[in-house]
Amino acid sequence: KIIFLNKYFMCGISGFIGKTDINQGVIDRTLKIMKNRGPDVQDFKNFKTQELNIYLLFSRLSIIDLSKNSDQPMTKSGNTIIFNGEIYNYVEIRKDLESKGEKFYSKGDAEVALSAYNFYGKKCFEKFNGIWSIAIWDNNDKKILLSNDRLSEKPLFYLKNSNGVYFGSETNFIRSL
Repeated sequence: KIIFLNKYFMCGISGFIGKTDINQGVIDRTLKIMKNRGPDVQDFKNFKTQELNIYLLFSRLSIIDLSKNSDQPMTKSGNTIIFNGEIYNYVEIRKDLESKGEKFYSKGDAEVALSAYNFYGKKCFEKFNGIWSIAIWDNNDKKILLSNDRLSEKPLFYLKNSNGVYFGSETNFIRSL
């Protein structure tokens, strides 16, 4: 299978944090739109707290690890990530975490990014060298963390209104939600 990278941009992320529910039809429509960012796998997860609904949507372009172990949304130690981009120094970060006892189930940088967050918290971003837009649902602290690289090479757009906060690697994902 040949993939022309000028057609696909590298994965897509999108989501919503708010008090309202998003129906399955809207989720399916948004994932279909997101397929242009990654044709290999589209999936989502929904989390609920007493006050909020959290939706994480992902469309995958398989590059580093082609196995299902790198599919997203990815959950580890109770926290869930959707990740677009590339952590250039993920091999070094992985080795550091392995020396501290961390086990890995994929060969990809998304799992390394999530494990780094689980181990270092927000300070993990100080260790990353690369380009990324990331959403992490921290189930332990019941909070969501949104981050993109220092130069915003991997965009992360957001819209806050009375319903909540919508975000995505493309504005049309936000409009769809």
